[in-house]
Amino acid sequence: MPTTVCPNCDGPLHQADHYCARCGQAVLGDGSFRSFVEQFLGDYFTFDSKIIRSAVPLLIEPGKLTQEYLQGRRARYIPPLRMFIFLSVIFFLVIGWSGAGTDGQTPVEELGDQLWWDRFFSSTLPKLFFLFLPLFALLLHVLFRERTYTFEKPFIFSAHFHAFVFLAFTLYGLISRLFIQWGWVKVNALLISLFLLYTLLYLWLALRAVYPRALVPHSARFLALLLCYGLALVTSSVLAVWLMR
Repeated sequence: MPTTVCPNCDGPLHQADHYCARCGQAVLGDGSFRSFVEQFLGDYFTFDSKIIRSAVPLLIEPGKLTQEYLQGRRARYIPPLRMFIFLSVIFFLVIGWSGAGTDGQTPVEELGDQLWWDRFFSSTLPKLFFLFLPLFALLLHVLFRERTYTFEKPFIFSAHFHAFVFLAFTLYGLISRLFIQWGWVKVNALLISLFLLYTLLYLWLALRAVYPRALVPHSARFLALLLCYGLALVTSSVLAVWLMR
């Protein structure tokens, strides 16, 4: 079988190879525009299909992505940490967009408060969430500890759960902006309550799927997790607000 050389690492390439066995780089086409378009579309639709395959179970199948990852079925989904970072960026962009803009008649005091909160959501809160991710994982590791797993399992669960939170409240931010523009303030208040309740239900079901236990021990650990994490959220947010003042 005829061979060529990989331009990236000089490793041998066979005619039937699609990737270099040494460095993993995709084999380039024949240099034609058609080859370029085929490679671009292949990469794009592979990424696009990964987004769909990851986002749907992330929203409606609590715990599935963590189970799939731990069972070795990883190539079909976006990696947990990359998903967390990607969705966090989208979330804070949507939050900033949802709260942006004034009518030009906003009092100076209110405008100053708005700018302060914009800075809090765009700068301070993202940094806090990068601390909350390992903190939540640590709480899981302590409260739902298993002898057969290391810290990897709670960390992966934490990344997936926070990614779900970002995705769910990105959708809320988009829907909420429409409701506010239409003057549906009461409907918007009901919507945020439903999203919060679904988040709690989602966490309950995800924990049941990934850390199966009897109902009473599971409930006790779930409540302890909510209490500890809630206190951490409130304390860190208050401290951040005080430092920003």
